[in-house]
Amino acid sequence: MTREDWLPRRSAGGSVPAGVLLLLMGAWQVAIGYAVAGGDVFVFTGGGYWYRGDNTGWGWVNLAIGLAAIVFGLGQLGVWSRFARWGAHPVPAMVVAAVSAVNQVLLAPQYPLWTSIVIALDVFVIWGLATRTRGTS
Repeated sequence: MTREDWLPRRSAGGSVPAGVLLLLMGAWQVAIGYAVAGGDVFVFTGGGYWYRGDNTGWGWVNLAIGLAAIVFGLGQLGVWSRFARWGAHPVPAMVVAAVSAVNQVLLAPQYPLWTSIVIALDVFVIWGLATRTRGTS
């Protein structure tokens, strides 16, 4: 075995699975943000939790995270030629996924099933971007 077998080179390009998962996660965040900011959903009940917040503010935070995830997901897929060089870089996409996971942890007492799914998507995005390697061609 060679050193390359043990330490494969990391790819500088985008990742299709991570891009698709970022798009899914971003769409979910935008839907939650729109519903919460519009006043249709009451996220904070104040019943014994250590955090309190405004529904409108929480909705805008979700919208911002969702839009950032969609932009970086499109960058991972290489949709925009002008944006692909910067958007395909893995670190900003991993930061957005990590912020999304923390955001979903705070939302978990109200929506445990859906937040668990989004946190799993975030973990897969981070894992996929951190461990992707170049093709052998």
